[in-house]
Amino acid sequence: MATQPSSVASCVDDVLITAELERRPRRAPDHAAENRAMAALARQLAADPHGVPQKLAELVLELCDADSAGISLLEELDGQRVFRWHAAAGLFAEHLGGTIAFDRSPCGVVVDRNQIMLMRYGERCFEAMVGFDPPLIESLLAPWAAEGRALGTVWVISHREERQFDAEDARVLRNLADFAAAAYQAIVAFEETAESRRDLVRAAEERTRVLAGHNRMLEHEIAQRRQADDALRASEQRYRDLLGAIPAGVVACDAAGTVVFHNACADRLCGGPPGETPACWGPAACAVNGHRLANFTTPLQDVLAGGEAVVDRELSIERPDGSRIDVLLNITPLRDHAGALGGAVNIVQDITARKRVEEELRASELRFRTLASTVPVLIWQNDDQARNVFVNQYYLDFSGRAFEDLMGVGWHALVHPDDAPAYIADYMDAVRTRRPWRNLDRLLRHDGQWRWFDNYAQPLFAPDGSYAGHVGASLDITDAVLAEQALKETDRRKDEFLAVLAHELRNPLAPISNAVHLLRHPDGRRRADRLVEMLGRQVRQMIKLVDDLLEIARITRDKIELHPQPLLLADVVHGAVETSRPLIDQNRHQLDVRLPDEPLTLYADSVRLTQVLANLLNNAAKYTDMGGRIELAARRVGAEVEIAVRDNGIGIPPGHLPDVFDMFTQAHRAAGRGQGGLGIGLAMVRGLVQMHGGTVEAKSAGAGHGSEFVVRLPLADAHDAADDGAAAAGTAPLAGQRILVVDDNQDAADTLAMLLEADGARARAVYDGAAALAALPGLRPHTVLLDLGMPDMDGFDVARRIRADPAWSGVRIVALTGWGQERDRERTRGAGFDFHLTKPVDLAMLHAWLGTSRAHEALPGT
Repeated sequence: MATQPSSVASCVDDVLITAELERRPRRAPDHAAENRAMAALARQLAADPHGVPQKLAELVLELCDADSAGISLLEELDGQRVFRWHAAAGLFAEHLGGTIAFDRSPCGVVVDRNQIMLMRYGERCFEAMVGFDPPLIESLLAPWAAEGRALGTVWVISHREERQFDAEDARVLRNLADFAAAAYQAIVAFEETAESRRDLVRAAEERTRVLAGHNRMLEHEIAQRRQADDALRASEQRYRDLLGAIPAGVVACDAAGTVVFHNACADRLCGGPPGETPACWGPAACAVNGHRLANFTTPLQDVLAGGEAVVDRELSIERPDGSRIDVLLNITPLRDHAGALGGAVNIVQDITARKRVEEELRASELRFRTLASTVPVLIWQNDDQARNVFVNQYYLDFSGRAFEDLMGVGWHALVHPDDAPAYIADYMDAVRTRRPWRNLDRLLRHDGQWRWFDNYAQPLFAPDGSYAGHVGASLDITDAVLAEQALKETDRRKDEFLAVLAHELRNPLAPISNAVHLLRHPDGRRRADRLVEMLGRQVRQMIKLVDDLLEIARITRDKIELHPQPLLLADVVHGAVETSRPLIDQNRHQLDVRLPDEPLTLYADSVRLTQVLANLLNNAAKYTDMGGRIELAARRVGAEVEIAVRDNGIGIPPGHLPDVFDMFTQAHRAAGRGQGGLGIGLAMVRGLVQMHGGTVEAKSAGAGHGSEFVVRLPLADAHDAADDGAAAAGTAPLAGQRILVVDDNQDAADTLAMLLEADGARARAVYDGAAALAALPGLRPHTVLLDLGMPDMDGFDVARRIRADPAWSGVRIVALTGWGQERDRERTRGAGFDFHLTKPVDLAMLHAWLGTSRAHEALPGT
């Protein structure tokens, strides 16, 4: 084998980039196009073998998306090896038939190395490649051989910088190089046959002229004829071998439709025994083999009858074993030199796998569209210019627009005007940079509402690696955004509340601290009465703050138990007025109470309903300037009673009306007109009214125009109203009750016992757990008021001892403690306590609990 000149050998590796084939993104195989190319080559081979090389060059140009393509055949010219361009297509077509020296052509390198090669800017090494316009950017060449000899190359050229060949192009070129070799063998076989025939004719003529004088040459002449026949048979055999090697079924028939040739691939496809007529060919074959489908023969009959070729017809055939395959038919009529129809050749390709892939692709597309139409998310796809090409059904339902209206840039109209500029600019940047994208925006729903969406998108790339756009999903997060805003507002109010709480707690602490210093002063005793009264007032204020906190916590967690009973509305109103009268009189307000003449009965908790009205009256007194006017008016409205508390005070700004019942809110605090407190009173009012099945509403004409709070409550049923007298009765006195007070703080125990005795009870104080157990037989108490935090034996131990003795099963045990959270109450209930009181003791609540006729039940808050 000849070697390349040293100058070429030294530079050829500089332009070879064959390794790039495996590193570049590989485009998806187009088997359908490749099958059509094979069928076209087979038809060309059957009709005109000499035209196969040019047909192959034109097909490889299309399959590889090249700018030039061709086939080079190695020849010997004047004692030198050259390559002749036997086929050329594309921009190189004008050079068809030209030659180039073996050692000056890249084809020589490919043939010498016998491998496929990719070259870039080959003119740097091969002078013959210089001067082409446009220039030869990349060249992909594949060698081909026949009968064990390297005979030439199949090549494609790209004249464009952006077009780079990949491994799929190399595979296609390699497959078609094999076809080039087969075509060459067929051409040689045909030419040898023709030459043999011409030689035979010339020999016969010569022998005829000299037959008379050359009888002795007869045997030699016969031998020559036999040799020519053998050569013809050999040529025909090569032709058959060539057709047998084609990766498609080939069946030829005469003008009557009788099979005259079929290759092994046709036997396999049609399911017949090797060497026998294919089982799927011709009506007779179908009948003999019990074949149920005759559609395979119909196209053949059409070709033999009309002489028109059948191109790329898809059929489904059933083979004798019952299996079914999909095939692609290409039937070409065969004509003799006179133009008469002499038969036909059928190229049969098995496309079952391709059809299965197509079916799977359609099923996958159906699954995607079904999923996209089912999920409650906006799903969309944009092209590489950010234009909509697909949206799902939920997208259409959300927007209320037609599919066509949302295509292209129609989606821009859905974006909120305040969000659109930054939103669209950010998305366009993601399109330019081919990056994943996420953004928040507001989109217009079909009902005119703006909804918040969290948008996600990923870039989409085609099989060849090119950017195809973005695929995205948009999730409605409006509820989460609103919840986050509400949480931030609650957090702001919490911070404000903590600041107010610190302020409100310091207010009573200041006079208490001053009073302690005054009591320590030498003349403190002289001022003791006044200071004690003041201390009591401030302690009560602190107790109220803490109680309000605990109360609102129990309301918001549904821990309050109502004890409803039939109540006269007038009694509830009078109780509330009595509670609020000191504050009203202190501010010299005029109070006007108007009740309906008819007695109205409510089925409600007396303590809680009184608390509601007293709170509204106190608010009116606090937020009305000195000497103002307050009205409380009630009237029946159907099956409800409407209670309105009005004042001519400072009013409520319109912007604060919707929030006055929210936790930690004081509408006047920002304006500097706050009157103390934690801003939870109206929240407590709303909670208690709702627990009674009612509603409460705030009204105001604005700052300086007073306020009105309207409470609506359901009236009691008729049978409940009949019990009004019993419900209005007072509680039983403490006379006759025996009470044991247990507290290691002797002063606290003694003073509480004295207060109970003042209310008519027989009370005794002891100061530890052992003394409490020892006092039980002598006093036999109805109730034990038991401190929890005692040394040695705490209140829980004492309670367990009492509950363990059947002799004291009827004794009620009340916990006395400074801890008042719900978990503390749950702990005392679990230890057997009947009631839970926080220190300092609310005497009114204790008196009410001890005096109630339902002594076995716990008051609200237990």
